[in-house]
Amino acid sequence: MSVPEEQMQFFRKNGYLILRNVLSEEETKDLQRWAQEVHDWPTDANSPWMPYEEINAQGQTVLCRTENYANSHAGLNGLLRGQKLLNLLKQLSGEDMLLFKEKINYKLAGSGGFAPHVDSTAYTHIKNIKHLAILLAVDPSDMSNGGLEVVEGSHEMNVPIGEDNCIEPDWVKQQKWTPVELKAGQVLVFGSYLAHRSGANHSNQDRKALYATYNCAREGDLHDEYYAHRKVVWPPAQLRKKGEEYKVGALVYGFGSPMLSVDAGKQLEFDEEEWKSKPRAAKAASRIIDILNQYGNSDYIGEPISQIEHSLQCAYLAAQNMADPQTVAAALLHDIGQIIPERDAEHILGGAQVRSMRQNSGIGADSRSSDSVGRVSHETLGAQYLLALGFPAKVAELVEAHVPAKRYLCATEKGYYSTLSDASKESLRFQGGPMSPDEVRLWQEGSWADEKANLRRWDDGAKVVGLTVPGLETYRPVLEQVLSS
Repeated sequence: MSVPEEQMQFFRKNGYLILRNVLSEEETKDLQRWAQEVHDWPTDANSPWMPYEEINAQGQTVLCRTENYANSHAGLNGLLRGQKLLNLLKQLSGEDMLLFKEKINYKLAGSGGFAPHVDSTAYTHIKNIKHLAILLAVDPSDMSNGGLEVVEGSHEMNVPIGEDNCIEPDWVKQQKWTPVELKAGQVLVFGSYLAHRSGANHSNQDRKALYATYNCAREGDLHDEYYAHRKVVWPPAQLRKKGEEYKVGALVYGFGSPMLSVDAGKQLEFDEEEWKSKPRAAKAASRIIDILNQYGNSDYIGEPISQIEHSLQCAYLAAQNMADPQTVAAALLHDIGQIIPERDAEHILGGAQVRSMRQNSGIGADSRSSDSVGRVSHETLGAQYLLALGFPAKVAELVEAHVPAKRYLCATEKGYYSTLSDASKESLRFQGGPMSPDEVRLWQEGSWADEKANLRRWDDGAKVVGLTVPGLETYRPVLEQVLSS
């Protein structure tokens, strides 16, 4: 694989590069299987691999990461020391590279985040050498499940480091942090002087990521020397001695990480702004849950189930398909514009009366009419209401898109129209019918096109009478996490 010159220039300017077509679908499946194998390895005092623990949001001790596993796993060793990755790194660095260290950060649901830092701080005791690191996304990674954020160009800045080896808070607050969103199998390459951080995983899905750091071959093979030192001053879980604090190792190897929570006896908070946002997020989540509970038991327009049953089934389908938390939230709330109190809806409309789409008689003024097939522009009402509550733009855009997504699928998927319920076909008349070719092109060029189409399919499938799915309170942590992001 050759790195285009424009990507090389981006890497030199910004200090990082996302490569989206490095691993095949089959190689990505291997990566996911191998990462789980390492997670599940039984460990004793003679094990060469190095697992580390943390205390999660529920106060449980869970695995945080495993290091030094490449020499013990043929598949991962072949991947990390294979020519595919080494050739990419050589193109970006201009030199041959050798594996220096490797870890899998598990970021299990409820696991903690990593404070803003630069990696070079942890390596100076070995040798002052040039490093490149890769992040291989084992699972999809975004801001909702503790994905990485970087400061573009910070590899060329004088980044102030505090006594705790993390970046000084004042500098952190002054920077623009860019989210790095990756699908499974995609790769992020960055240097050891790039400022980066990651939040806690507040979602209900685990989010594994493999990190491997490489040094220039001219510096020699430093892998075993690094881990010999680490094993002494910051030993893995199975070699820890009760009562030993390992202060040197904590400063050199554990700084800013969830691993410090074990000695602290609780999960640590590194993000002051996120901490401040939690009460607001909890209040907004309670408001939306109250609306669903109070108004969601009415009939789902033209369908044999209630609105809340439909919403919960849609969210369940999203979660079952491993959607990210923002998409799960959008699936749960996609029809919120149908049921928000009319007073709130009319406020969004600037005082205009809420109107309904009515069978056989067009658009009317009574949104509660018995022949109604839904509120006019309920998707826009819902999106604007969610934005006002503090939901991120992605949630609002997915909610607003679930109506045009029906028009898109009717235009692009043969037989899709015939799968729609009678009520959905009836409302399609009021919504503009199938998209035109120009509308289809614009749709496909827009943001989150796949998520929008998937949400529509889940919407269509969420109309099963008597289906038992998780209840509304299941999604409170998801809503709070999304509102805090």
